[in-house]
Amino acid sequence: MKTPNPFYYGNEVYDDDFCNRVQELQELAQDVSSGQNLLLYAPRRFGKTSLLKKLKHKLDKQKDYKVIFIDLFSVSSIDEFIQKYFNLIINSFENNTQKALRNIKEVLNIRPNVTMSINETGNISYSLSISKKEQNQTLEDVLNLPSIYAKKFNKKVVVIFDEFQEIAQLKFEKKLRTILQSHSREVSYIFSGSKKSILNQMFSDNSRAFYKSVKHFHIEQIKLDEWIVFIENKFKQTNKEIEKRYIKQVFDITDGFPYYMQQIMSMIWEKTSQNADDDILKQSLELIIQREYDLYSFIWSSLTPNQKNTLKYIVHVDGLNLYSNDHLQEFNFSATTLKSTLEALLKKDICDKKDDRYYLVDPFMKYWLETIG
Repeated sequence: MKTPNPFYYGNEVYDDDFCNRVQELQELAQDVSSGQNLLLYAPRRFGKTSLLKKLKHKLDKQKDYKVIFIDLFSVSSIDEFIQKYFNLIINSFENNTQKALRNIKEVLNIRPNVTMSINETGNISYSLSISKKEQNQTLEDVLNLPSIYAKKFNKKVVVIFDEFQEIAQLKFEKKLRTILQSHSREVSYIFSGSKKSILNQMFSDNSRAFYKSVKHFHIEQIKLDEWIVFIENKFKQTNKEIEKRYIKQVFDITDGFPYYMQQIMSMIWEKTSQNADDDILKQSLELIIQREYDLYSFIWSSLTPNQKNTLKYIVHVDGLNLYSNDHLQEFNFSATTLKSTLEALLKKDICDKKDDRYYLVDPFMKYWLETIG
């Protein structure tokens, strides 16, 4: 029987497939136990959702906790939000169908009719019959369910809104904020997302409902030393070896993004019979560039000529001293044009800025740009 590949990517990562994040997990658990509301931002493929699912798994083991995890990425209407959130709440609170229905009707006092359905795999889902006239009140009722449950059963409830920036398009930020702020310490909310520009507006603009309402929780880069231990162990456990210098090369290319680290190491592992070498690393990178080409080509084609040149400019000067006269002349940029173009790229979440350095949010896109010239 063939040994399974020890590196996993593309979906949420659990248990032995998860690299480190011990400190972040402990801090998150401590914050929610104190009733703190959090904003957690991380770019795509940085392991944000895996970390939050790991937190949910950790808290689910504690009898005094109930955790609701809702991914808002596909939600496109208030009705859809109500139904999805309601179903997840009920399924998170009770495993027993009869008890769940009793709590819904008697304890939680939902006004509209509740229906239950069972799919082909035996999973139970709950939905509400809502008229247009009842929508506003039903939204309030559903939003208040975690707090009502927490008080009634003396439980600590944690609600994780993943891809929370999608709420902005549903136009009920003020109502949501008004209701959630009344839930005090009984319910902790984690607002998570991957669109930094939108989240910044939602939580840092003093005209928005969620202004200064949360603790900002930063996910730091997993250190090279931690990746070395993790990756070397994976190779050794499967009777293969990889030198530290190859791990460092991949780390430098990917900036330590968990998705890319696992993806490239998975490819290197597949091509390695005993010891990884230069050719295997080169072949693995070339293959992944081919696989990601369509994605980056699509992003690239959506940019204006100035935006494309600006990304090349950022890569060329490593994001430093962008407004230097020498650099501007070399790329035939004016300071005014550069400023407006950078602002547009920041809004698109294609590039970002830390301290005085601009960089591409997706580090592998930088590598792709370098390879295509």
